[in-house]
Amino acid sequence: MLEFNPDNAAAWTGQVRMLIELREYREAKMWADKALERFPREPELLAAKAVALGRSGDLQEALAFSDASIEERGETPYIWLARGDVLLAREEKRADYCFEKALLMASGDWFIAWLAARVRFYYEQFSLALKLLQQAIERNASHFVLWLEQGRCQQALGLVGPARQSFAQAQELNPRCEEAAAALYQLSQTGLGDRLRGWWRRTVT
Repeated sequence: MLEFNPDNAAAWTGQVRMLIELREYREAKMWADKALERFPREPELLAAKAVALGRSGDLQEALAFSDASIEERGETPYIWLARGDVLLAREEKRADYCFEKALLMASGDWFIAWLAARVRFYYEQFSLALKLLQQAIERNASHFVLWLEQGRCQQALGLVGPARQSFAQAQELNPRCEEAAAALYQLSQTGLGDRLRGWWRRTVT
């Protein structure tokens, strides 16, 4: 997209967000800087850079860019998901409000619930991530990636039986999903220690 139209702000923002998903935060920041030279006031671009900074440990700058994204009248669900991401990096409880606002703005949208779950999962808030994934599945039970993500949360919480069912459902919806097959194999190797760690995560979260 950028090759055909380098003046498309959404494409630049998407590039930064995909690098964040790949956990290439340094690369994401570099692309964000390039994009901001063209679009210095683009709210979602500012928000994406905030996430990259927050996950890289630059918490003060991350908050500054998140503030800037909101000041530019950034009223989209992603702006608030990014804000929540930054506040979780800063270990601030105000993050909950940001996720609630994003979900309210995108009422009924499974995709936003899934994105919120991925943020919660990154910060190892597995129980909260699982609740969001359950909401997403209620809205779109036919997408294999939601079942795959739910299985990962359940596995992290030591819920072996439910995780196996989720991975099996993901595999049924997409027989070519190698991640689901690998996860099912890994579950077959799960021992008591893994279950106890999962129990502990459920208890403390």
